[in-house]
Amino acid sequence: MISIALLAAIAAGGDFPGFLPPPSGIGSELMPLSVRSIGMGGVSAGVEDSTALCFSNPAASAWAASTGVTWTAAVRKGDDEARDGKMTFPGISFLFPLPGRLVFSAGAAERSSLLSTERTMNAGYRASYDWSGGLTEAEASLSVLGTDWLAFSVGGRGTFGSIHSQVALRDPDPGSGAPTATEFVDDALFRPSWGLSAGVFVSTRFVDLGASMVTDRRGTLEVDRDFSGSEATSKTTETYHVPGEFDAGMGVHPTRWLTVAAGIHSRKSFSIPGGQVPSGSISSLGGEARLGRHFSFRAGLSSMDGLWRDGSNMYSAGAGYSFGGGAAALDLAVTREVADGFEENGIFLSLFASEDWVGR
Repeated sequence: MISIALLAAIAAGGDFPGFLPPPSGIGSELMPLSVRSIGMGGVSAGVEDSTALCFSNPAASAWAASTGVTWTAAVRKGDDEARDGKMTFPGISFLFPLPGRLVFSAGAAERSSLLSTERTMNAGYRASYDWSGGLTEAEASLSVLGTDWLAFSVGGRGTFGSIHSQVALRDPDPGSGAPTATEFVDDALFRPSWGLSAGVFVSTRFVDLGASMVTDRRGTLEVDRDFSGSEATSKTTETYHVPGEFDAGMGVHPTRWLTVAAGIHSRKSFSIPGGQVPSGSISSLGGEARLGRHFSFRAGLSSMDGLWRDGSNMYSAGAGYSFGGGAAALDLAVTREVADGFEENGIFLSLFASEDWVGR
């Protein structure tokens, strides 16, 4: 039953609160990166990768020689309430070489994770929110080798997903015998918002350079609200905006077995109805050492300025093992992210399998 006292308090201060996303906008975001990139501190746009889609710059995957798929799983645990320590499968990507020195790449990756918290409203009542769900990032691109050392890519980048929030409104000072609370559920559906992506990659014996950009995107947010113990429902439709992104990176090869790389990711402010993530950037530095034909060891670090966790630093290490003459590979990365009053540890694992391995 909807509280009479609560309705009076809301009437005095306004309507029921509108859809409210988590405090960080769309939740605790995750960069859509390969496990190899994560092990190198998140450097990606300037590092060639022929086994997994490089979300930051699909042109980096233009040298793929065979069709392949990469599955990624992860476990994260720390001070973020969104992490429960259970394994998730945050990514999958495909590479399809085509005639004419073309490579089609596609993939989807978890982009946000939601948390539970309590918010106090300024309308004479207290609102407790419990969120679940998240957003997914998808990409499909076509890369072409202009020459043996130069590649370009063009494609589309999309965001979609849903947020489920259970809301309890409580009157802090109800009258004697009056009900003290009402509850409702918001189901927010983020319809796909697509933008154009373009990238360029230069690969030489000693230096790799890469850069890409994604245009601003606009999508439709539909919110269905159902009240507990009542047939009352409502539906609203709004527009949400996903900002453009820019990535750039460079990899240096002092020897044939060593790569040292750096990268920068920059994004404008991310706004959705009821929430905003500020603009900012992520700077990354990492390296990879290859021992023989099968083993690789990696390490790196990154620093966030603004965005969803301003001032945080992430330290990472990783390893890779290829087998079947490079037709398949296992990659592992571990991370530790720290900020003022916050820390989180993560383990990431991926398996790459190509058509060559399947045929053996």
